[in-house]
Amino acid sequence: MPPKMVSDPSLSELVDKAGKLSLFNFVKRPGYGTRGRPTEVYANSYEVTNFPTKTVIQYDVQIGDVMTKRALIKKVWQTNQVKTAMGGEANWRSVLFDGNKLAWSYKPLPFGNELNIQVDLALEFGKRKPDLVRVLIKRTTQIVLEPVQQWIEGKTQASTEVQEGLNFMNHLLSQSLRLDTSNVCLKRSFFRQQCETYPLDGGLVVKKGLFMSVRGGQNKLTVNVDVATAVFWPAGSLMELMQKFLGQQGSQAQFASFLTQGLARNDKRLKNDLRKFRKIAFFTKHSAPSKADKDQKRYMVDGFTETPAVNTFFTRKVTQPDGSIKEIRVSVTEYFLQNYKMRLTFPNLPCVKTKRGGDVPLELCYVDGDNRYLFKLDDRATAAMIKFTATRPDDRRRAITNNVDACRWSADPVLQQYGMKIQPTMMKVKARILPSPELHFAGAGRDKIIPGAMTEQGQWNLQGKKFAKTSTLRSFGLLIFANQQQCPLEAAKKYLRSLMQSYTGHGGVVENSSPLVQYAQPPNIGSSIKDFWRAVGNQAKMRPQILFFIVGYKQAVPYNEIKQFCETELGVVSQGALLQHVMRCQPQYLSNVCMKLNAKIGGTTCYLAPANNPLHGRGHNMMIGADVSHAAPGQNKPSFASMVGSVDLHGTRYSGICGTNGIREEIISAENMKNFLTTLIYNFKKNAGALPNRIFYFRDGVSEQQYHHVLKEEVTLMKEVCNGLNAAWQPKFTVTVCSKRHHHRFFPGNRNDGDKNGNCKPGTIVERDITDPVEYDFYLNSHKAIQGTARATHYYVILDETGIPVDDFQAICNNMCYTYIRSTTAVSLIPPVYYAHLASQRGRCHEHTLSAPATRQSGAGRSFQDEDQTILKPLNENIKDAMWYV
Repeated sequence: MPPKMVSDPSLSELVDKAGKLSLFNFVKRPGYGTRGRPTEVYANSYEVTNFPTKTVIQYDVQIGDVMTKRALIKKVWQTNQVKTAMGGEANWRSVLFDGNKLAWSYKPLPFGNELNIQVDLALEFGKRKPDLVRVLIKRTTQIVLEPVQQWIEGKTQASTEVQEGLNFMNHLLSQSLRLDTSNVCLKRSFFRQQCETYPLDGGLVVKKGLFMSVRGGQNKLTVNVDVATAVFWPAGSLMELMQKFLGQQGSQAQFASFLTQGLARNDKRLKNDLRKFRKIAFFTKHSAPSKADKDQKRYMVDGFTETPAVNTFFTRKVTQPDGSIKEIRVSVTEYFLQNYKMRLTFPNLPCVKTKRGGDVPLELCYVDGDNRYLFKLDDRATAAMIKFTATRPDDRRRAITNNVDACRWSADPVLQQYGMKIQPTMMKVKARILPSPELHFAGAGRDKIIPGAMTEQGQWNLQGKKFAKTSTLRSFGLLIFANQQQCPLEAAKKYLRSLMQSYTGHGGVVENSSPLVQYAQPPNIGSSIKDFWRAVGNQAKMRPQILFFIVGYKQAVPYNEIKQFCETELGVVSQGALLQHVMRCQPQYLSNVCMKLNAKIGGTTCYLAPANNPLHGRGHNMMIGADVSHAAPGQNKPSFASMVGSVDLHGTRYSGICGTNGIREEIISAENMKNFLTTLIYNFKKNAGALPNRIFYFRDGVSEQQYHHVLKEEVTLMKEVCNGLNAAWQPKFTVTVCSKRHHHRFFPGNRNDGDKNGNCKPGTIVERDITDPVEYDFYLNSHKAIQGTARATHYYVILDETGIPVDDFQAICNNMCYTYIRSTTAVSLIPPVYYAHLASQRGRCHEHTLSAPATRQSGAGRSFQDEDQTILKPLNENIKDAMWYV
């Protein structure tokens, strides 16, 4: 069992102590690396040659109250009444507005220090009743860009004033794009009306647009430009859109029947699919058919009525001949027939409920193409999207250049007004290509080593190689989740026999010549596995080491149930195989499976040569990787935190643990951190023989705004956990945030420094020109991209107590990517973080859903279903130090 922890102070007390621990000033760059061959690469960054020269005045803006939606704020800001108060259309267009609370102008606005007016939307949109919204604009300060200049010159670290200056310049850069109402703006991404599109299943479309962001570089300010992608609902009839999305290929009448019957029988899957249409903006044409689509009034989908239009009634006030008002009950179909002389084609379809409380017949609703799809795509649609977006380097570079040309910065009237100039050619920046490491296997002579010359392309093969560390297999078996026609028994036995021969060829020892091979007995998956687990143990007279499975298809059932039962109930690792691979039984596939099974039972594929491992012989060093993943948008499921820690001095084997982490909470909770770190340190000490004197913590999944939270909360707590385990033990920490969620792309400066696809070679590192002016970061392209343009990993060191030299740390980040335990290619991300991703994904298999109570009534009389509760079954103690997640 892990050692008991002493009582810890509360998290608030830890934060109070933060100043004493000196954790919260990010590391200044200690220097630059020198190893490797110098080269130059093109970066998709464009130098700002002139800062805005005009004095910039900042205004606070309040439209409505704190609950006012962004869409209404935008509508009010664009009214003629606001434009008049600002001195007319031309003045209004020169004012930058962030769409919420801030505005900037290069000259004082005519209303002076404060504007306080009531905007009547009825005057703008022809409403009968007044619709008043308060607009309050106050002059607050002047934006001074001198701190930005000092920051890029390396004289000071980033501050609030620097962030304010960058925020202003980002809005300045995008003002012309935002003023063009035909563009769809998603934060810093913009999608033009005629942008490139690609159809996906369900009628969805993926669009390519433009991303732009002002970034700080070394002695320069840059604009990062890239291709942006997003998935949208298509334009057209809402009814046709729903028909495609729900996979109904018949006539509209058949679809109407399908929808009506499904709602009548309370089809849960249908209702879940219909929830995805909420918040789609739509318009109708019946009330003003002469208006262009873009000028029609917009509504928001808030759901669908449970009754068809013919049976959906509302109360209507009718003026009688004598002038009196009479309230009458009328159905939706009767209303449209009486008022618009329209007889509905599908009166049995439900109506669309709007945010304003109205009910609109489904057949009369239309959507334009600017509604973003916010939910997770299925596997097929995801594959199609990747195929569309994964473009070769030359094509991506051409698309970026075309985006820049379309922006026409030199002719942009807003940039001219403020005096900002940008060089329209892609920057060429200094880089280095790090040497590839030598890999060591078991055996002797040439078979033991793969020299760096053979790994410089980022891939190699295992032919004739024996794994660096193997185990003896005695207790194992194969369970088949397919029928005998799909998977004949002899084919399954041949696969297992071939797999064992391959494992023996890679240095493993197999001492069971007749392992059990059986068919599972559906439908109870857990019982089948448990019975098989007992049979395997009885045959070998020892606890099963690993169970093998064959499944027919790549899908959640039965895969997730197999993994959950093995890893939480039985405490045994497992290895699955798809039926199609079993029937082919190809040597390369068998070798790949052998790497996984070897890792799961305690083995290692390869080690770095001592000369390529800067930590070799330098004490007990522990590598930790952590990640937090979230459920797909629209799902009210918990986030997952996962953490892995090395258990050997080579830094190749990692134990892993995961747990729920609140709803969309990015920072690892105190409870999780204590549990995770205590378990991982215990596993390290058990295997390595001592506590680590240095801990390298690699954290993924956090934005730049959350770096401080990682230090304040996570690292502070990690230090307290270490102190609680042993008051005399004070390991030194190096904390690095790793991210691939950025828009920087690099292209070889010459063909000799690129691979055959046109990407930069593995080992290409960029730490000058476009990196932070003061702090310690670099971009490392450690892998060979299989398809598309390679995306380098951004390493940002936020704490460095170990003082490891720059060249050594960069070598660790690059060379460890060659030791990823289940691959013969260098990976793009340092393995501890990669393994944390895998543990988090596998943790989803351990979810157990507790059914919600029956439907109940809310206070407003509206019925709703409580959310099901998701819990995570804990990992079985028997495999806590195994690589169960690979």
